[in-house]
Amino acid sequence: MSSRTALVVTVACLSGGSGKTTAALNLATMLADHGKTLAIDFDPQGNLSQWMGWTDLSESATIAETILPGADRVHISEIIRLPLNEDRQERLWLAPSDYSLSRAMDAIVMEPGRELFLKRALRPILSDYDFLVIDSPPSKGLLTYNSILSADLLVVPTECTQKGVMGALSTLVLLKELEELDFHVPKFLGVLPTREQWVGNNRTKMSRAAVEALTDMMQGIPVFTPVRQSTVVQQTNSMGWSLAESGEELLAQPYREVIEAVLRAR
Repeated sequence: MSSRTALVVTVACLSGGSGKTTAALNLATMLADHGKTLAIDFDPQGNLSQWMGWTDLSESATIAETILPGADRVHISEIIRLPLNEDRQERLWLAPSDYSLSRAMDAIVMEPGRELFLKRALRPILSDYDFLVIDSPPSKGLLTYNSILSADLLVVPTECTQKGVMGALSTLVLLKELEELDFHVPKFLGVLPTREQWVGNNRTKMSRAAVEALTDMMQGIPVFTPVRQSTVVQQTNSMGWSLAESGEELLAQPYREVIEAVLRAR
């Protein structure tokens, strides 16, 4: 048994359309080049699971069963599987999710310690991996609390719009609220602006204003280089590839910055 303990990175933003799952896919896939990595889909939409090839989980146990109370709970090792879309030589694994996760939340909502059920589920496997990357839901609630409170590091992707700026700010406020309730919160590693729009060689005024607002409002928290909007992102997502694997080095560079920050935090 290895003495290592996985570094847990949660990707979260309290705003839809933030590029959250895209970030989780890229970070998990790229971190797998640095050590054994488990991607944890903790969003009932299950997009991360689908992008990694698991489109039908109706007959399978998922991450939902690992947070159930009492005798209904399943050990997380029983639900972990390899991606179906790409042979990654057992460096990248998946804990999948689907709509059943919403029902699991309903089952634990009255349980004591319900905000830490995911952290409890992950504890037995921390020595089996170098990195865990958690994709969380895009809204405030018990599932998001579990995602954040399970992490060592928090990365917040957010689109380059006013709505995105507010989503990032709301996530920072939530982190402070949890801390005030005496929860042990993760380090806020930084904000990753996404879907930055360019016209020719010029960034649009809206994108520029959003990045400037993020820098002003994040109170010293790092703001990574923005990810440019591109149809390539959707194409690589559907294949379950990182932008680096597809050869899109310019688009992949912001994720490389995040990876470097994660590695420095080890």
